[in-house]
Amino acid sequence: MPGNRAAVPAGLELLNHLCRAAAIASPAARGLISTATSGLFGRGWLPSLNSLLEMSADTLDIAPALLHAELPWLQETGLLEVADSRIVSLGGLFSTSKTGLTLTVEDRHPVDLLGPLAALAAPVALHCAGEMRGRCALTPETSWQLQADEAGIHTRHPASLALFLPAWQPGMRPAEVMASGVFLQDDEALAEWQSQHGEPPGMPVLAMLFAMAAAEIGTQLGGALSPLFSELPNFD
Repeated sequence: MPGNRAAVPAGLELLNHLCRAAAIASPAARGLISTATSGLFGRGWLPSLNSLLEMSADTLDIAPALLHAELPWLQETGLLEVADSRIVSLGGLFSTSKTGLTLTVEDRHPVDLLGPLAALAAPVALHCAGEMRGRCALTPETSWQLQADEAGIHTRHPASLALFLPAWQPGMRPAEVMASGVFLQDDEALAEWQSQHGEPPGMPVLAMLFAMAAAEIGTQLGGALSPLFSELPNFD
């Protein structure tokens, strides 16, 4: 599914895959992702898949069959995941269940993010300001915060925050790859986490490189995913 892994640095295969998928998403696929995202931020939960398809078709004023026809491709690419007739992940960024990594936008319901890549990209993709919170993967008692606007992350606490982006291993679903990434409170915690996990393949991002990596990844992935969320302005 991730395509030519050899042509992409380890840890960025998922970014490359999501960018390519978003670039060829049809108007119907973008409309479904947009209306579902609007509902998730507006209510904090989503109805059953069939109900959502009916509501989206009515909102978008298109035939329900067009939305149904998009489901196989959306699930294959990981832009939508369904389990037991309910959406469990959305747009490659959002989870409908608790992940411990949340994005809060103004007065809307907090929404759970799938992983670090999602945290770096979501504000740019949504063209919004927001706050993200989570906990260190090595020492869960240590929390962190990110502040972002539509240009990306501009403030982090602690300033020593680091992260690890896993390589895409064969057999993994996109959401699994995303969820395998972690935030660490500092470089020492990052090194210890890597050691404890057998030095997994991927991309460690040290604290001194965090701001640059966040800007580059957020701009690239967030910009690529932005059309998926553009059908309903401001998610009203």
